[in-house]
Amino acid sequence: MEMKENIIKNKKSTPVMRQYWEAKKQHPDSIMLFRMGDFYETFDEDAKITSKILNIALTKRSNGAASAVPLAGFPYHALDQHVHKLLDSGNKVALCEQVEDPKLSKGIVKREVVEILSPGTAISTKFLNENENNFLASFFLKNQDIGFCILDNSTGEFYCGESTFNRTRKIVDQYQIKEIIIPKSQEEKFIKIFKDNIMLTIYDDWKSDFDSCYNRLIKQFKCNSLKGYGIDSKKLSVIASGATLFYLDNNYFGKTNHITGLSQIIDDGYMKIDDFTFRNLEIFESMSTQNKKGTLINSIDFTLTASGSRLLKKHLRRPLNDLKRIKNRLMLVDELFVNKSLLKNIRGFLKNTYDIERIIGKISNQKSNPRDLINLALSIEKLNEVKNCVTKEDEYLFKTIKNIKNNNSIMNLIFSSIDEDCPININKGDFIKSGINKELDKYRDISKNANKWLVDYQERLRESTKINSLKINYNKIFGYYIEIRKIHLDKIPDFFIRKQTLVNSERYYTSDLKEYEEKILSSTDKCIEIEKSIYDNIQSKITLSFNKIQNNAHIIAYLDIICSHATLAINYNYTMPKFSKKSVFELEESRHPVVERLLPVNEQYIPNNLMLDNSSRQIAIITGPNMAGKSTYLRQVAIIALLSQIGSFVPAEKCTIGLVDQLFTRVGASDNLAGGESTFLVEMNEAANILNNATSKSLIILDEIGRGTATFDGLSLAWSITEYLHNNKKVGARTMFATHYHELIFLADKLKKAFNLNIEVKEYNDELIFLRKIKDGGANKSYGIQVAEMAGLPYKIISRAKELLLKFSNEKTNNNTVNENNNNQLNLFKIESKLIKKIKSIDLNKLSPIESLNFLNELKNEFKDN
Repeated sequence: MEMKENIIKNKKSTPVMRQYWEAKKQHPDSIMLFRMGDFYETFDEDAKITSKILNIALTKRSNGAASAVPLAGFPYHALDQHVHKLLDSGNKVALCEQVEDPKLSKGIVKREVVEILSPGTAISTKFLNENENNFLASFFLKNQDIGFCILDNSTGEFYCGESTFNRTRKIVDQYQIKEIIIPKSQEEKFIKIFKDNIMLTIYDDWKSDFDSCYNRLIKQFKCNSLKGYGIDSKKLSVIASGATLFYLDNNYFGKTNHITGLSQIIDDGYMKIDDFTFRNLEIFESMSTQNKKGTLINSIDFTLTASGSRLLKKHLRRPLNDLKRIKNRLMLVDELFVNKSLLKNIRGFLKNTYDIERIIGKISNQKSNPRDLINLALSIEKLNEVKNCVTKEDEYLFKTIKNIKNNNSIMNLIFSSIDEDCPININKGDFIKSGINKELDKYRDISKNANKWLVDYQERLRESTKINSLKINYNKIFGYYIEIRKIHLDKIPDFFIRKQTLVNSERYYTSDLKEYEEKILSSTDKCIEIEKSIYDNIQSKITLSFNKIQNNAHIIAYLDIICSHATLAINYNYTMPKFSKKSVFELEESRHPVVERLLPVNEQYIPNNLMLDNSSRQIAIITGPNMAGKSTYLRQVAIIALLSQIGSFVPAEKCTIGLVDQLFTRVGASDNLAGGESTFLVEMNEAANILNNATSKSLIILDEIGRGTATFDGLSLAWSITEYLHNNKKVGARTMFATHYHELIFLADKLKKAFNLNIEVKEYNDELIFLRKIKDGGANKSYGIQVAEMAGLPYKIISRAKELLLKFSNEKTNNNTVNENNNNQLNLFKIESKLIKKIKSIDLNKLSPIESLNFLNELKNEFKDN
């Protein structure tokens, strides 16, 4: 900044450029958009960056006797679209506006930075996805513990919590954080764990002083202490939360009235799900398409409001582990599932509500427009109609509806003051109803009568000059003028004053026209000034009711989710899950909620059953060929557990489940090349996370553990992991294990609580038919070559593979390939060489049937003895 200081002091620079550098010095980390008339200009390095991102011309601006400065700019009306691009590119944007009327300025126009936009604090709906939260996170570290705060500035949602440093990345991923703020002294420790595409903002250490942060919070919530928020003694939470408000003070200059409460994020009462599991189950993003198509959220989201859609995502990220709360949600869904006419009515009302949470955010930051206020009033009106259509007979809905606060005074104030057909742009005026303000009505009369006066005056001039083509027109530069074609110049009276000469005509004005022009323009300006004043007063009154309005906004979102679940259940034949105090999981005719919807119209989904319990059927070992549907079956079980605990009905004829405290999945192969992790290392990391954290109430879904390494290494690990899950009493979790290692089916004989399942397959004329049905027992073949043939591999490769398979099978029969001494691998199935020799020595073709049976019995007895 030293060079910039010199520029500021350089008297050779123009006054405007010195003014620019003074503002830029206060916000060096932001792109400064400097308002100059009808344009926003950027200079110097900002201009180079802006030009590249927005693909606009980079030119130069003269700077007096000093060197010319790089310049890039755009019209003021294109602000929103260009700011969006700058934010998406990971930049902050400082808006430096003209804060006085240029007409009244005696020198250069006064300018000030009025707002700093950043990816995590944006509030305009033009910059945001309406169905997703836009979270900013603040972290503060002490030893190995962190305090964290999560804020959506657009909705006023404000959360805090405490955890360990190693969970920082998980928090960022779970809440899809857009921007992170940390104190300067902790930058090195945090910067290593954050993604490159998340903006990291560093703040001065004094803003992480406990007393300062504590006082900022009690000032925000107008309270004497933070005991009511449960964080009075939680210093790390207080620091992270207070620092967040200081950051908003800097960016939005204290416009934080919409932040009316602070909630703690506590893991108790919620199912724990790691980020691996969200990815593996494709809850929010498809692993193949990297978008929402083929995801759970895309299949179950029948919400009608933006706030409802956002809340559904939160529910999916934090399923409940509290039976009372789950049952309450399920009973609400059931009431609407049964009463379909009530469901239709409520959804009809919800469809006509608007995003109250974000409207409140805009009002607090003085970014709202008249249409926002009308939408707020309409939403209050529709919520009243919802309240009126629910009766005491709907027990659970009635209890929920009772929590709706009375916002009728706000609704009436808006409807009585603002025209429902109002313009969006407040600067256009004409949105306040007549009869509200006498002075406003007076100036409006002048404006309305102006057109009649101009028409009459034009007619009088035509008569007096005998020029029938004479016209009175207006433009922003010259104001009102009289236009006369040059063929009539000899008829121009003396009181006409020339204003402008054109090729084919002349423009004039008169003292009468000038006088009336000033009257019209001043009345228009006065109207807009009065309307803005009334509007600000309405906003101030709404601000006093923020708490009640936000409470009702939450109820709208919650009702929307309940209606969404009921609609899903009705449309796709879902059933209410039942909960057991035992660690069981029983499903009848269960289906995958995503896959069944993606099937062709003429193809029916094959449903399947499941019975897991900790006492006798703890671990299901599932075998079968690729493409048979093992992974789909695993995922549908996990998804049904998740749906059950968000309070949704599930795709099954029957579902009984013991609460799941943690859901773990290890499904599919992927690597983390950027982090230096191979497919196998990623797989082992996920497996280690499961084994170190699972409990007897957990649900574990494993698919092909061990396949990322050598065959016998992988088999040994898979075997060992299964034994550990079975024998370790601390774990003992309900487990489903799909595998290609057919040797694992013998574990069902060795482990009391393990059992085999396989996916039914039939061969017909050398073709493989997948029946998609789960049945008891282990698979007898893997059918790998048949699957390869179905995939379209060339005939020569398939033919050769069959030859090799026959050869390897014979070699395996003739040799003990799992030999601990020769291969340094775990010998799981050692077979006595004496028995093998005896079997080889017999020619079965020469034995009679009775001799064959006797020989078989003899072998059996020898095997027992050995």
